[in-house]
Amino acid sequence: MIRHPLAVVCLAGALLGCGASFAGSGEPASSTVTSPPGPSGETMHPAAERFHATELRPGDCIEPLPVDLIVTVVPCTVPHSAEFATTYVVPEGPWPGVAEVRRLSRNGCRPMMRYVPSRRDEVGIGVLAPAAEDWPRSRTSYCLAVPLDGGKLAGRVIL
Repeated sequence: MIRHPLAVVCLAGALLGCGASFAGSGEPASSTVTSPPGPSGETMHPAAERFHATELRPGDCIEPLPVDLIVTVVPCTVPHSAEFATTYVVPEGPWPGVAEVRRLSRNGCRPMMRYVPSRRDEVGIGVLAPAAEDWPRSRTSYCLAVPLDGGKLAGRVIL
């Protein structure tokens, strides 16, 4: 799959999960060029790229935690807030509400998460879940490994 950096902001979805508070790359033209500002004005890592969540691949490291379906992918060597693992499609039916989407998504993600064995105790499950306004057209949740302590991850945690 070819991934393309996105410049638009999608307002669908919400990060739900462990309870932690929650552009293109390439060679710079000169050594004084910095990365474009991120969504809240911070400078992004030079290798960071912004994508729609549908373009995530297992093992993509994310910083910061997304507030919508646009995510910033960074090298996993950079401290990061989450690592993408897989997707889960919430069952069809009427909108179940935020709490039920959270429960269904976490329960659906849990058996599919494949952690590096030595890192298993460091992480919990976070989800980027569908929003009520997108239901039932969008029922996909994006399963994320997030640090249990609310801090940052260093290196890969997903196999």
